[in-house]
Amino acid sequence: MDDDLNQDDLNQLEQVLRDRAAEVPQVQDVPPTMLMRARRRVARNAVASVLGAVLIVAGASAGLANLHGSGGTLPESSGSVAPLTGCAASDLQGKVSLEGAMGSVEGSIDLKNTGGAVCTLTGRPAVSIWNSQGQAVAVQVAASEPQWKANAAPQPQGWPVVSLQPGSAASVRVRWSNACPQLSGPVSWKIDLGNGAGSLDASSADASFVPPCNGPTEPSTLEVGPFEPSAGA
Repeated sequence: MDDDLNQDDLNQLEQVLRDRAAEVPQVQDVPPTMLMRARRRVARNAVASVLGAVLIVAGASAGLANLHGSGGTLPESSGSVAPLTGCAASDLQGKVSLEGAMGSVEGSIDLKNTGGAVCTLTGRPAVSIWNSQGQAVAVQVAASEPQWKANAAPQPQGWPVVSLQPGSAASVRVRWSNACPQLSGPVSWKIDLGNGAGSLDASSADASFVPPCNGPTEPSTLEVGPFEPSAGA
């Protein structure tokens, strides 16, 4: 009803309704059997409505209970993918590929997945160089960009995470300059994967390449890039 109606309007409307009600013919002497059937029909309809509401509520509760399970948590989607595992040193085989370049040696350390499952590498490993006496060579380590960026190539899919199928390899770009004091014997390379994944030696004929000592008063430097898919993978 509109809020603007005053009391006189309400009284007038009430009187009109009463007059209309008086015009409706009254039914006299309704048979008792008809009244009884009407009452029974109303009772049956009421009971059916109540039972229907109870069944709806019970069904909804059972559905929620099945969704949440006995532990109270929703079940995982059947299409969910198990997270990949980080590569361990025992799953990998290292190989150093180096060549001379303007008073330094540069190239890559390739890490091949020799395990039976997919694993991942991410970040930048700790790379060290060791002389023939088993002593660590003193170098200043600096971070370098990945090879794909140096080549102005598109970013590999999924990078900086590198997923290795069994038999595929990741690569780490390296550049070693100014090996002072000059080393007289071959060297070996060691890669620490980080995060407790272990370390491994990388061997090959190229691993023994040593750059010249061009600045005896300058430090020896080693540039190390992050993990990236190997160009040969």
